[in-house]
Amino acid sequence: YLISSKDLLLLSFITKELCMSVEEMKVELERLDALKWDLKSIVDNVNDKTREIKYDDTPMEIYMHVEHLAEKHGIDVKYEVDAIREKVNLLESAIYELVSPFESELRDAEYKHDDLEYEIEEAENGSN
Repeated sequence: YLISSKDLLLLSFITKELCMSVEEMKVELERLDALKWDLKSIVDNVNDKTREIKYDDTPMEIYMHVEHLAEKHGIDVKYEVDAIREKVNLLESAIYELVSPFESELRDAEYKHDDLEYEIEEAENGSN
């Protein structure tokens, strides 16, 4: 059988958990909690930065100026301007997607945190 790198990482994490004492798990839980908050902040920061593309009107200013010149001289640039608008929309979408890897890291940290929290509860309840 082939094991993916993600499965291997999860297996490593689970194995590490099994070897940890409850106190060590609590320390790791605190670390993961801090990591989650850091990643949430980073996701918000990336989202704030990528939203700036929505307000960048440079391409629009350029093609509107060119359209005006074309209209003034009887030249049709509708096809070219439509192509630019489409590409600008694609660029905006691509820039918004820059947050995806950060959101993925955040989800991974949240899953690890939740799993470890459950393991701590199980270990504490099992010893009572």
